[in-house]
Amino acid sequence: MKVEISKRNIITNVEQWHQFAPPKDSDKHWKEGRSAMSLAQFMTNSKQIRKLEDLLKEWGYDTSGTIKCTPEANTNLPGTGGGRNHDLLMVGKDFVVGIEAKVTETFGNPISMELFGATENKSLRINTLAKDLLGCGVNEKNEHLRYQLLTGIMGTFYEAKSKSKPKALFLVIVFTDAITSKDYKVVQNNNKDFEEFCKYLGLTSDGGEIERDGIKLDIKKIEISLAD
Repeated sequence: MKVEISKRNIITNVEQWHQFAPPKDSDKHWKEGRSAMSLAQFMTNSKQIRKLEDLLKEWGYDTSGTIKCTPEANTNLPGTGGGRNHDLLMVGKDFVVGIEAKVTETFGNPISMELFGATENKSLRINTLAKDLLGCGVNEKNEHLRYQLLTGIMGTFYEAKSKSKPKALFLVIVFTDAITSKDYKVVQNNNKDFEEFCKYLGLTSDGGEIERDGIKLDIKKIEISLAD
């Protein structure tokens, strides 16, 4: 699988990734063992990329040609203001992949907390996203779901729609190398949050496929060790 990583400039190593596509609050998040650096290490290593290629092929994605990859890519969401920031957006021949990288970072706040004291614009955004993905506005049955998963999945879907791609994949990659025994509860909570979101969509705890506006939208989570 040939990937071309760029953000204003071509990126071929971890240092360039940090230079041209640093995460928000770089001083806090750009560290060894954190998700931002782990993703950069993963995507700039040809041996590691083969792991991703094998998975994409297994899931039915055509990895031929050059796959364009943009770290910290931003997708407009309903309403005004900042959009969805993908840790990495991949655009292939007939698909889009939106990657959310994790080590021990959480999936953010529940939807209910994001709505608490929200502006009219943000409330409209959240309820529009919920209707588009969950089939209804925010209510007592779905307000516990994590907002980052809502924006991540829909941001990936919107990218596929705007680029006229028939397939989309929202992929959570958990980098396991820096996870210790003291992180067990955080990781378990993350797994539970992902499973509950998938369950609400009628999927298995491992994710699966839904369809929106003729686009096949996959939702998956994998664990990767950079040491392998």
